[in-house]
Amino acid sequence: MVPPQRKLTLRVTLVVLTVGLLLTTVGAISAVVFVNTRSALETLAALHFATVASATDRIERLTLEQAQNVLEELVAQAQRGLLPLDAPDTLGLYLAERLRYQPDLAWISYSDQATGRFVGVWRREDGAIVLNRSQPDRDDGRPTEVVVAPDGSLTPFQRDVPSGYDPRERAWYQEAIAQSRVIWTPPYDFYEGRAGLTAALALRDPATGQPSGVFTADFFLDDISRFLASLTIGQTGRAFVLTRTGRVIASPEMGASDRPEPVLAAALQALPQPLTQLAADQVVSFAFAFEGKRYIGTFQVTALTEDLEWVTAIVVPEIEFLGLALQNMEAAAVICLVALALAVALAYLLANRVSSPLRTMAHDLEQVGQFKLSSAPMPTSFVKEIDIVSDSVNRMKASLRSFSRYVPADLVREVLASGQEARLGGQLRCLSIHFSDIEGFTALSEQLSPAEVVQALAEYLEIMTAALREHQGTLDKFMGDGILAFFNAPHEVPGHAALACRAALRARERLAARAAAGRLPFRARIGLHIGEVLVGNIGTPERFAYTIIGDAVNLASRLEELNKSYGTTILASEALRAAAGPGFEWRRLDRVAVVGRTESTLVNELLGEEGTVAPAVLAARDAYEQALAAYFARRFPEAAVGFRAAARLLPGDRAAALMQRRAELLTEYPPPPDWNGVHLQTVK
Repeated sequence: MVPPQRKLTLRVTLVVLTVGLLLTTVGAISAVVFVNTRSALETLAALHFATVASATDRIERLTLEQAQNVLEELVAQAQRGLLPLDAPDTLGLYLAERLRYQPDLAWISYSDQATGRFVGVWRREDGAIVLNRSQPDRDDGRPTEVVVAPDGSLTPFQRDVPSGYDPRERAWYQEAIAQSRVIWTPPYDFYEGRAGLTAALALRDPATGQPSGVFTADFFLDDISRFLASLTIGQTGRAFVLTRTGRVIASPEMGASDRPEPVLAAALQALPQPLTQLAADQVVSFAFAFEGKRYIGTFQVTALTEDLEWVTAIVVPEIEFLGLALQNMEAAAVICLVALALAVALAYLLANRVSSPLRTMAHDLEQVGQFKLSSAPMPTSFVKEIDIVSDSVNRMKASLRSFSRYVPADLVREVLASGQEARLGGQLRCLSIHFSDIEGFTALSEQLSPAEVVQALAEYLEIMTAALREHQGTLDKFMGDGILAFFNAPHEVPGHAALACRAALRARERLAARAAAGRLPFRARIGLHIGEVLVGNIGTPERFAYTIIGDAVNLASRLEELNKSYGTTILASEALRAAAGPGFEWRRLDRVAVVGRTESTLVNELLGEEGTVAPAVLAARDAYEQALAAYFARRFPEAAVGFRAAARLLPGDRAAALMQRRAELLTEYPPPPDWNGVHLQTVK
């Protein structure tokens, strides 16, 4: 028996690595103390610059996020009908209150798409809130303004503003209408004589997506300048915020300018590459000369939004940070390199042994984070703790592979990508809903043993779920031999109604092929409907499921049950037929009020995709629909003849025979005058 390999603990490994590096480092420090001083000072300078850049970036983002949050909230309230968009004065008072409690914003406004009406509020330098209203077809488009007091009282306010204002002609308005997100303008000078930015977001109809107006939120750049003036960078260093083109957005001198200060201009000229070529989040530090002094310049580009990229620039005299250490750097360079080489060699030997399996595990765990579960085992390591982690990862992946059989994989990927724990909650969304079960499953199962029932049912469910999965459907649950699935959640799926139809057709084709191969025949009954439902994590805080609830779900279930009465396999509502679009052959079957609903539903049978349905079936379909039109028009004798002809064209068509009997019965016993062709389904 081979004795088990003894593995070092992670603590022992780290001790060996640390001692080796310390021995090398101490020797280097003993010989070159000035090198250590320089390193410390350089690190201090880098940390100081990073802190300044980070603080500036944080102030910029907070300012932008405040404007974006206000816009998103206003659009959400407007879409719910909570804002008086058609009452300019009431809307203006509401916006004034919002601006009063948003001290960093300068303007909030709404512009109407249909009329060009503009309602905005802005903050004067003394803090007063001014309401500005205009409409292109009134008073030559000249705005009127009043000061809104905290108690809501209004005081006229006069200033020289141009006439003919139509917000729809502004670049920010047109860009907001063209985009489905918040857009940002480049910095520009407002009428108030102060530089600032405009953020705009279009208000769209939730149903059609058509724009009905644009909200804006503006802010001045003075606050960023005041923040830069408060920073301490060495003794005389300064920070600036620039655009990609080199325009100064904010500076300690409290102003924006197209002409940078001389020291900043010298730094821009010495920059190793143009501002326009710097990558986002790239930090560039370099030395340059100005008026006989050596300076350190640090530039960092920050992508604040899709529209805005700002550059934080820091310039400081080199001597204020490095001092004496600069004078000793050259003499100690050789010793530093030797010490560094020894440290790197020792670190590499041990770090490679430790990090190699960790790199493999990190890559595999990154895939696990996207719910991509490979079956490859994790590598082993001579470090005991790493080996334990490797074994744990193997067991975790096996558990997740098992877990993926209980819940939709797309949902799990979404939860893992968010990095947050799943919680109760849902949203209203328009989904295409699939309800199906097996015709005569009880009778079929009585012919088989329990084990055979389980095996046969598993084969059936695999065929159905494979068709759903291939067409981006989400499986909700199995209910015995029944299946509830939906399309367009958790991810949005364009054309989901057509995908639901194709999934149903593929499932029917594969079940037919299975029966033709001599396997136990299954005939699935499928109901399809499209509608707004509640979808999300529903249940209790301790146990919940990602599922759907709503009247549309019930209707899909009733459509599946109607297949029993008409002898069909796939029935869909008129709404789903319309949403599916061209490319399918349908038969309009009947107008039915299903169990539990008073509203009638025009029921359609999905025959197949265009070009795949037999001409005889299409001819029978045309005869049936002509008869159905006569039936709805109360021409019952004509309808009975038509249904009889359709039945002859397609022998075994239970729907045609059923409708023929109804037409004959109504011929003999005419319905009341208010009869509208709706058949009341009283049995599930």
